[in-house]
Amino acid sequence: ELDTDIIYVLDGTATIVTGGKSLESKQIAANEFRGTSVDGGETRILKKGDVLIVPKGTPHWFKEVSGTFLYYVVKVR
Repeated sequence: ELDTDIIYVLDGTATIVTGGKSLESKQIAANEFRGTSVDGGETRILKKGDVLIVPKGTPHWFKEVSGTFLYYVVKVR
């Protein structure tokens, strides 16, 4: 809820969905929720060198990961 995620892909390929609605969402820590998937939203493929900014409060989910997928996430409050 409070952090913007900046995702930088080091290696590999994955499909991510951002936006929409988080399904079966549960609070796992203060201001932190996890769900089983995302319904709706925008789908995009991430590959080595890509940077994606996910605004705070935006549901996001790695829908498909092809093999090894290495990335950094920087959380900005």
